[in-house]
Amino acid sequence: MKYEITTQQGEKYIVSDNDAWLWIELERETGLTMKQASVKMAEGSLDIITALLFKAAVIDKKTELKTHKAWVQHEFDTFDVVSEDPKAMKAEALEEV
Repeated sequence: MKYEITTQQGEKYIVSDNDAWLWIELERETGLTMKQASVKMAEGSLDIITALLFKAAVIDKKTELKTHKAWVQHEFDTFDVVSEDPKAMKAEALEEV
């Protein structure tokens, strides 16, 4: 998926969760597999959502902040999902058949 992040300073940028290294780092940090993290995100876990978005922002060089906490406290304001992963949507549609 792609997410549009709005910073406290009013800037906007797009990040994607389509990077395997992002999910590996998230798993190392949280101990959650990709599937477990996805479930927590779907349930609204702000900790997991912002951790993923922070890591994506770092990978995409959208932030210079070094920690998740600093990013949330001093930069992050809101986010919106701007596009779904077409591969995931196709897989979900096939599961429903």
